[in-house]
Amino acid sequence: MSPEESGEEGRLRRSSSLARAGAAYDRVLAVLVALAVATTSLAILLQVFCRYVLNAPLTWPEELAVLTFGWMIFLGAALVQGSDGHISIDTLRRRAGKRFGRALDLVRHAAIGIAAVVLIWQGIGLASRTIPLTYPAMGISRAFLYGAVPVCFALLLVNLVRSAIAPAPKPSDDREEHGA
Repeated sequence: MSPEESGEEGRLRRSSSLARAGAAYDRVLAVLVALAVATTSLAILLQVFCRYVLNAPLTWPEELAVLTFGWMIFLGAALVQGSDGHISIDTLRRRAGKRFGRALDLVRHAAIGIAAVVLIWQGIGLASRTIPLTYPAMGISRAFLYGAVPVCFALLLVNLVRSAIAPAPKPSDDREEHGA
C-alpha cells in the first residue's frame, strides 16, 4: 500500500469517526429537546387539568413550563445548527458562484460564532446575577433558566464548528427543497 493510500484511508477513517461522533451528539441534543418538550407539555396539561377540572390550580407547573421552555428553545437552536437548518434568506447565496458562496458562508459562520460568544459571556453574567432570585413555588434559583443561554450557545458553537468543517448538503433549487 502506498503512503498516499494509507494517508487517504486515515483521513477517511477520521472523517467517519467525526461523522459518528457528530451524529451521537445530535442524538443527545434531540433527546434533550424531546424531554424539554414533553416536560413543558405535561406541566401545562397538569396545570390546565387541575385548574379547570379539579378547580384546584397548582402553582409550580407554570414555573416548570417556563423553565423547560427556555431550555427547549436554546437546545433546539443548538441542535438545528448541526444541520445548518436555521431559517435563512439564501437568495444571494444561491446566485453566487462556488467561491463567493463559500466566502458568504464564512462570513455567516463568523457572525454566528461572534454572536454565540457574546451570548455565552452575557448569559454567564445574567445567570450569576439571578442566583439569589428564586421561583416562589419551586424554590429553585432562576439561574437555572438563564443558565440555558451560556450552556446552549456553547453547545451551538460545537455544532457551528462541525458545520463549518463538514457543511450539510444544500438543496440545489427550490423544487428539491419543497419536494416539487
